Amino acid sequence: MAFFKVIQGPKRGRIFELKKSGTEIGRQKETLPLADEMISRQHARVYYRNGRWLIEDLGSANGTFIDGMEVSRPMPVFSGNHVRCGETTLEFSDGETPGRMPKVHEEEDLDHFGSTIVASVPSDEDSVIMSAKEIGLTPQAESLRFIYDLATDTSTILSIDTLLQVTLDKIFQVMKADSSFAMLIKEDGKLGIRASKIKPSAFQERVPISRKIIKEVISKQVGVLVSNAELDDRFSSDDSIHSLGIRSTICVPIKGREKILGIIQTSCSVSNHTFTRNELRLLTVIGYQTGLAIDNLRLYKSLVQNERMAVMGETVAFLSHDIKNILQALSGGMDLVDFGLQQMSIEKAKEAWPIVQRALRQINQLVLNMLAFSKEREPQFESVKINTIIEEIVELEKIGAEQRGVILVTDLHHVPPIQAEKSALQQALLNLISNALDVVPDDSGVVTVNSRPDEGNDHVIVVVSDNGGGIEREQLEEIFTPFFSTKGQKGTGLGLAVTRKVIKEHGGNIQVSSKVNMGTTFTITLPTGDSTTK
Repeated sequence: MAFFKVIQGPKRGRIFELKKSGTEIGRQKETLPLADEMISRQHARVYYRNGRWLIEDLGSANGTFIDGMEVSRPMPVFSGNHVRCGETTLEFSDGETPGRMPKVHEEEDLDHFGSTIVASVPSDEDSVIMSAKEIGLTPQAESLRFIYDLATDTSTILSIDTLLQVTLDKIFQVMKADSSFAMLIKEDGKLGIRASKIKPSAFQERVPISRKIIKEVISKQVGVLVSNAELDDRFSSDDSIHSLGIRSTICVPIKGREKILGIIQTSCSVSNHTFTRNELRLLTVIGYQTGLAIDNLRLYKSLVQNERMAVMGETVAFLSHDIKNILQALSGGMDLVDFGLQQMSIEKAKEAWPIVQRALRQINQLVLNMLAFSKEREPQFESVKINTIIEEIVELEKIGAEQRGVILVTDLHHVPPIQAEKSALQQALLNLISNALDVVPDDSGVVTVNSRPDEGNDHVIVVVSDNGGGIEREQLEEIFTPFFSTKGQKGTGLGLAVTRKVIKEHGGNIQVSSKVNMGTTFTITLPTGDSTTK
């Protein structure tokens, strides 16, 4: 039995059994569903073939990685490998040791591994630069390339835990390690394990961590290379080094710009490998680079949070103003209707009723636009006749246009059906047509809606034009920006933003041309047939 265990992500701790015939990973897959916004609906597939397990990426947006290596073709996956999809990390097991994954000591167990310090390297900018130069002069010249690749790979990660896990995966690629883990200092000042990686062949119940070594690293801000503690009087003999076996270990600080953020410790059995001073220098550079990356990530999240709060405040201010205007019109219309009823004058009530209807349509349209703009989703496509949608909208708007003396005409040619979500497309076209009606003058305004196929019959073109006041050239680039409006108090600034969003969701595009005092034309192009299906 093979399975994936979620070790990082929204479903942390969950175990998923894998089928030899194939198991798909994705946001909406019943076989292995992961509630991670960075994961595609159909992200990756793992299956058994010719005596081994393979994983392939299914064209996902953010890629699939095995121990930090991107899956560009079907690749084998072995017990203990970490598979990263989006912000989720899965640990693969082929079932040989189910439920017995190696554990790292909790803090209360940190006194069971003793070591002697063989060498140490200060963790600061000068020593990192010097270490990089020294590394470059050794046979491990590729280490400089590794540091560059690590910085590149972690620069776009938006989760600290994922960043640390990717870093450990990278360490395993460049060093002969049996185990590696990263700990960060929590708000209460204590250390907590945030990521770990252990080689399957080095399986053991507990991976030793020495509190004394960590204290040395943090207090002196140095990276240390340690081995048998019997020769170092700074560590007591009760550390029981013999019960754990002699190991070669490097422990380095994760150092930010202003303070120590945590540590990275990497170990291996001396029977397999003994770490060198060059590897100490390399891991010290990695710790320093990781600290800067965490600082940058925390700063970015802080800036994003502040920006979100500012945008939220601006949004509330815009919407409050528009809703107040609509409610005032609605209240005024209702007062006139009440007055007509009190006077037993149906004629006066009828005169006021269009005001109420118009206000209700405005607030209904505002709510629909808010929902359409704020919700990220994939359209539910069906075969739609776009001329039918246009005719329904024109029928709805014609009464109001006639009351103002505005001409609303259509020029609809035969066009093939398109794959679309009818309600969303209806909302987008309604925004365009109602906008055009709002900007044309009473008694002389003209709004024309035209539909036609393109030359290859692969696209449907819809054109909405008006003879209104037009849009200034410098404003044309901003009209699709949320809450930007050229209609003053008549507009909310959401209609065109929603229209462009809907058209893009349908695989189309929208263009605008305008001349001041002559009018504006919007041209929508939408694909026909199955070209929009995903």
